[in-house]
Amino acid sequence: MNRRSFLYTTFFISNITNADYISLYHDEFLVIDSVLEHMFDATDIVPRYKDTDMIKFVAWSIFHPSYDIEIREFVLAGARELLVNYKDFLKSNKFQKEIYLRRFEDIRMGQSWLYRIQILGMEAIYSAPVYGVNHQCRYYGFIDAKAGEPMPKCRYIEI
Repeated sequence: MNRRSFLYTTFFISNITNADYISLYHDEFLVIDSVLEHMFDATDIVPRYKDTDMIKFVAWSIFHPSYDIEIREFVLAGARELLVNYKDFLKSNKFQKEIYLRRFEDIRMGQSWLYRIQILGMEAIYSAPVYGVNHQCRYYGFIDAKAGEPMPKCRYIEI
C-alpha cells in the first residue's frame, strides 16, 4: 500500500461511527447481539440486556484502532460461522438458541468465540458510565461492588 492509499484508508476508518460498523457488518452484529441477549438474560445477578447499549460498546471496542485486529476478525468470523452452521439461529426461541450455542461450543472455534463474546459483554456492563452502558453505575450492585473514585470524565483513549 502506498502512502496516499494508507492516508485515505486511515481517514476513512477514523470517520466511521459505531452505527456505520454495525451496518457494514449487519449480519455479524445481529448474531452477536442475539448471543449477548441470550447470555445476559435478566436474572438476580445479571441486568436486563434490553436496558443496555452493549452492542454499541462491543462495536466501539472491536473497531477501535487500538483493538487487536486478529481478535476483531475472530469475533466477526465466529458470528459468521454460527450463522452458517445454524441458519435459523436469529429466528430461534430461547430454548433452541441454547441448543445451538451448546453445539457451537463443541466446534473448534466455538468455545473460544463464546468466551470472547462473554468477555466483551462483561466489559460493557461493568465499565464506567462514560462508556455508555453502565449508566449511573447501576450494574456494580449486581456484583455487590462500588465504582472506583474518582469516576472518569472522558474515555481513557480520548486523553
